[in-house]
Amino acid sequence: MRMVRASLLLLALHCGAVALCGCEPRVVNVGAVLSQKRYEQVFRDAVAHANAAYGRDRFKMNAIAVTHKANAIQMALSVCEDLISNQVYAILVSHPPQSNDHLTPTPVSYTAGFYRIPVVGLTTRMSIYSDKSIHLSFLRTVPPYSHQASVWFDLMREFRWNHIILIVSDDHEGRAAQKRLETLLEEKETKVMRSPSGRGLNTVTPPPPRRLSRGIRCRPPR
Repeated sequence: MRMVRASLLLLALHCGAVALCGCEPRVVNVGAVLSQKRYEQVFRDAVAHANAAYGRDRFKMNAIAVTHKANAIQMALSVCEDLISNQVYAILVSHPPQSNDHLTPTPVSYTAGFYRIPVVGLTTRMSIYSDKSIHLSFLRTVPPYSHQASVWFDLMREFRWNHIILIVSDDHEGRAAQKRLETLLEEKETKVMRSPSGRGLNTVTPPPPRRLSRGIRCRPPR
């Protein structure tokens, strides 16, 4: 509920800015794709609260909600027929608590992105939705899992560790986390050398770094 209200606040502020430009008060349709039917009323209540707090006489937001469909094609059709046909200004999409691939926001993002309609992910943590070459108009309210690499990097700096072993899963999330950590090391003028075997990170201070049979060796961040 709090995340929905925060997203609606951003939409309300933008709509208010448009209204201040001299436009007539208007109705702004806001769509939502929710994981369960019972959350539709929660969404409508949040929109009503946003109207009372921020809309006033300049604009009014109208809530249009649907639930996730078990089939990606059905979900895309629902987005077209129930949301886009009603000229929604943006679409809020949740991620079901269970890790069901067929209930991910992907079909919503693809369909809305074709029409350049912003999609606001409420709880999605997967890194793939940060790839703008795939998800053109997807906006996040929570960071992806790969941003944990920033915490790892800060720990390396704080404790001046000279050796770490990074173990990641062989999927998109694991590769994204590893890539982000490598990028952080490179941005801090850290020399990174890849090893064909293993995913470890070895950091040593001058004189010249030791060689390890596995992993990546680099100079520690300053």
